[in-house]
Amino acid sequence: MNAFVVFASVLAVASAGVPLAYNGLGYAVAGGPVSSQYQAQDELGQYSYGYAGGPSAKSEVRTADGVTRGGYSYIDANGIVQQVQYVADPVNGFRVAATNLPVAPVAGPAVVAAAPVALAAAPVAYSAGPVHIAALPLPPADTPEVTAAKIQHAHAHAEALARSG
Repeated sequence: MNAFVVFASVLAVASAGVPLAYNGLGYAVAGGPVSSQYQAQDELGQYSYGYAGGPSAKSEVRTADGVTRGGYSYIDANGIVQQVQYVADPVNGFRVAATNLPVAPVAGPAVVAAAPVALAAAPVAYSAGPVHIAALPLPPADTPEVTAAKIQHAHAHAEALARSG
């Protein structure tokens, strides 16, 4: 079907006031939820806008103090609703919380007993109890080439010290 005919059909249905929804193939079909959008702005730089309809929605607000807050949601390729909330300001920058962000693997906690700590202002000693520390990554091991270069450098350094002193 011609893209112009599809667009014209969607435009005709939308202008007739029939609500539109989107099927799994991304085509608009009649009979779904009503789409809406809004926008407001003032002379101080504050604004508010958003939309809802089809497979997604978004809203964002910026206040006079320079803080922008917003969020959006959409249906991903697996049919799961993903939600994102964000805040941006001049002090802390951009921060986001979302359902689709990757999560780091959780290592089993290592338990380390803390030694007693004597507080200067208190007459009694304080014991912190067990502390949970995540396993730290090991430093990279030297390759044989790096080990040989370190040995060669150490010999050259020792020779230079012997000649100078």
